[in-house]
Amino acid sequence: MSPERTRTAKDEGYALLVVLATVTILIGLLTVVLTYSTRTIKTVRDASDWNQALLAADAGVADYLARLNADESYWRAIDCTNTALKGPIGTCGWGATTKPGWANVPGGGGAQFHYEVNTTSTPSTGTVVLTSTGKMREETRTIEVRMRRGGFGEFLYYTVYETVDPENEAVYGYQNQTAINRCTKYAYDGRDTNYCSDINFVSGDVIDGPLHTNDSMLMYGSPRFNGTTTTSKPDCDKLRPTTCYRRNGSPSPNFVRGIAYRDEIQLPESIGDLKPYADPTQPGTGCLYTGPTRIVIKEGSGSNPSTMKVWSPWTKTSKTGCGTVPLDGTKDITIPNNNLVYVRDVPSGYGNPYAGASKNPGTGACPEKWIGNNYPLAGTTTSGDYNQTLDEAKCTYGTVYLEGKLRGRLTVAAENNIVITDDLTYSGGRTGTDALGLIANESVKIYHPVRCTNYSSYQRECNGGSNLSRPNSAGVFEDPVVNAAILTLQHSFTVQQYQFGSRLGDLNLFGTIAQKFRGPVGTTGSSGYLKQYVYDTRMRYAPPPYFLDPVRSAWGVKTYGELTPRYRD
Repeated sequence: MSPERTRTAKDEGYALLVVLATVTILIGLLTVVLTYSTRTIKTVRDASDWNQALLAADAGVADYLARLNADESYWRAIDCTNTALKGPIGTCGWGATTKPGWANVPGGGGAQFHYEVNTTSTPSTGTVVLTSTGKMREETRTIEVRMRRGGFGEFLYYTVYETVDPENEAVYGYQNQTAINRCTKYAYDGRDTNYCSDINFVSGDVIDGPLHTNDSMLMYGSPRFNGTTTTSKPDCDKLRPTTCYRRNGSPSPNFVRGIAYRDEIQLPESIGDLKPYADPTQPGTGCLYTGPTRIVIKEGSGSNPSTMKVWSPWTKTSKTGCGTVPLDGTKDITIPNNNLVYVRDVPSGYGNPYAGASKNPGTGACPEKWIGNNYPLAGTTTSGDYNQTLDEAKCTYGTVYLEGKLRGRLTVAAENNIVITDDLTYSGGRTGTDALGLIANESVKIYHPVRCTNYSSYQRECNGGSNLSRPNSAGVFEDPVVNAAILTLQHSFTVQQYQFGSRLGDLNLFGTIAQKFRGPVGTTGSSGYLKQYVYDTRMRYAPPPYFLDPVRSAWGVKTYGELTPRYRD
């Protein structure tokens, strides 16, 4: 047996050192682990806060959007009860030293939002700019969105009724009350489709952009719809496309992006909503003219906006910048860029035209050359322009005769018709910033003077006609080009006397069309025009100034972007 070793003080001291060293190492490791864990937890928390701050900013957008859709005029004034709007904005008792107000995100665990609203250009662009900042503890994130109501620029093609205007004299005769009663209804809501002249979409029709109708479309053959297609036909089921349209024969339409139900979109009731924006007594408003008015837009030079020549014999006074009376086309007037030209009917009790007018036209059609520049042509049933015999040609109506090349952004509005007398194009082509809006209380029409060759005095209508040349040796209007967003409140986008004369080529539209009734532009293979319509996608985000929004259309976010964070301590 080995002898037992005796434990010494030296051995005990060595063991103590080992224990102390081990404990020190363990404490050091534990400190490292705890420090790393703490930093990791903070990093994770900061990352979570960073994400929560963005969600809070989005919640701010949703909050303001909900307020807009509850009250479409909410943007017009500051809501002093809204904590999220509180700040140094000089209203509601808030001054330069007022700190931003923060609203809590419901169920957001302490996340908050604050926003600022810019409505400076809302009357002209329809856009509200909202800058929303979300905050979670020490983290903030800021986004900027642009909100608009769903305007008519969303559609290449929009109609209320998929039938010919019941006041179209060429189809229903003069003041046909029966047509008005039977045809001003949706097909799914009792329209007399045997009596009313519904229009088919047919083989060869290509709608190269978004389409919506409140009515139900009538299909024949195999038309093609390349954009989003919607209808307010109540039983439309996107999983069963044949429930979404009416059939003429055995059609096979091609809906590239499907067809679906969408709530009705209502036209504004009146163009009168635009009147305040052409008030001649207010600075910064557009131009107001009275009675039939001819406008020729000239391209202008360099980067300057276009000028225009204006003939407007009824206009007695005009504000600075809109021309001086008499408006006889002899002066170049700078267009009211980013603004409005409004042509009103002659008011009751207005009296005679300005003193320099050569003659008083009375209440009938405007005599030849009276408007100016030889427009419109004289109207007789046998030799002149038959259009001038119609009630719509009355010389006290606010009708615009329009043509030219636009550099800039402009809306032309008429209490009666807008008649396009020659090409309407953009100086910057299809990719620039030019934008033209045409808003007519009645119709927008392509100028097509015709000589009536077969007039029925009994029916009070023309049953046959031939093309006439336009004034000033301009010839017949072949292959017109129209660059514009078009909106008609009571009637259609159409062609004057489209059913008479020989074929005039293609009607080339780059823009959008919104109309109450579907407007014919020709007859198959014989008269008028074939359609070549292309959607101007810019109208979705940058519509012409003061372009009327639909009455029942929700506000929504059109653009979204993140900015440098604000309100960081």
